[in-house]
Amino acid sequence: MIDDSQGTQAQRLLDENEQLRTSLESAIEENCRLVEDRDRLLRRVAALARELQAPKVKPREDVPLPRKERAEEKTRQAEEELRVAFEELQVMTEELEVANSALHQTNVDLEARVEQRTAELTRTNAALGKSEAAFRTLIEGMPQLAWRSANGGEWTWSGPQWTAFTGQRAEESLGQGWLAALHPEDRPAAQAAWQRADAGHALQFEARIFHAADRRYRHFQTRAAPLFSEDGKLLEWLGTSTDVDDLLNLQNEQSVLVAELQHRTRNLMAVVQAVMLRTIKGSKTLKDFTECIDDRLRALARAQGLLSQRGIGARVPFDELLRRELGAHVELDNVGNGAQISTSGPTGVPLRSSIVQTLALAIHELTTNATKYGALSTARGHLDVHWSLVGSESEPRRLRVEWQETGVTNIPDAKAEPRGGGYGRELIERALPYQLGARTSYGFGPDGVRCTIEVIIPDPMEQGEEARG
Repeated sequence: MIDDSQGTQAQRLLDENEQLRTSLESAIEENCRLVEDRDRLLRRVAALARELQAPKVKPREDVPLPRKERAEEKTRQAEEELRVAFEELQVMTEELEVANSALHQTNVDLEARVEQRTAELTRTNAALGKSEAAFRTLIEGMPQLAWRSANGGEWTWSGPQWTAFTGQRAEESLGQGWLAALHPEDRPAAQAAWQRADAGHALQFEARIFHAADRRYRHFQTRAAPLFSEDGKLLEWLGTSTDVDDLLNLQNEQSVLVAELQHRTRNLMAVVQAVMLRTIKGSKTLKDFTECIDDRLRALARAQGLLSQRGIGARVPFDELLRRELGAHVELDNVGNGAQISTSGPTGVPLRSSIVQTLALAIHELTTNATKYGALSTARGHLDVHWSLVGSESEPRRLRVEWQETGVTNIPDAKAEPRGGGYGRELIERALPYQLGARTSYGFGPDGVRCTIEVIIPDPMEQGEEARG
């Protein structure tokens, strides 16, 4: 790009060259005039010389005297004119010599000045070329799409990035041609932005620009700054278009994430409040309350940890939730089995985020009861957890979990007071159906607890994680 100082210097050199050319043309015209005057005088001298050299006719004796005197007078006049002409010729010759000398000196001075100015122009052009090369290198190295424009959005140049991104040739983008690369719905906004810029406002607008490689439109933020001359005249606009598509997508994802986080927080607080109130109700002493609430909050924390480790659109698999909760109480191998525990079922069954916390609490209560009073509290006991997918074309898919304990001898009477306050059974039989639309059953077999839980799971074609429960 040519800056103002370089442009001014180049213009000054061009003005000086024009002045030298005018001066030389004036000197040449004066010299030509002197040459013409000299040639005219020479012709006159030649004519007078011929007239004087003409053979003289001897006057006859019978010619009257006055006539003879007139002839002699005419001869004298011619001789006088010739003498004057020679003197003028001499003066003219001297003037011509002076003019020629001056012209020669002018030519010498002109050649020196031309040589000097040519050297300056050469240096200036080299500097301009270097500046232009630096400008293009800078522009072509930018990640943005760069361009130059006159008023009204009449583009005069577009960088190679524009061609590489849009597939539009540089000459096709000139004038209003660049609008063809914009999404049709965004073109009016771009033209309106240029109208505001012509009225003195900053040029800034957002538009979707076609990406030739991906065959889709991407969002771009376009800005331009005016370039003025020293006298305040607008020379051109220098602009860039910056790809903000990924940023906008991240902002959208952030909005979804914040909304989901807010929803999860509200759900978690509601669950914590319900757990707190139910634990207080079922605790006989402060020690009982402290132990129970601590265990249940830890279970909620584990479930929340699983949720937070998943990105937007990802689901918590049931087998991972089960393994995480059982592993908090007993030692398991890498597939979820232990010395007294057997687990089986399809892996990767997804759960809606809205049911993870409550389902985790239910599994926690079952595991805690099994550890304190059931199959895991005795060396002969065994816990078997099996899950499967059930459903029909007329019903949504469900995850069916079957919890079966064996080897338990101290089975409580059906009318006996629930052990541990009965929170686990109430959660399974009442809270899960009410909050999750689950189908549940809970009872005691001859040697241990039998429990089934069916919850709706997402359809395989469903996209994204739910932001609402």
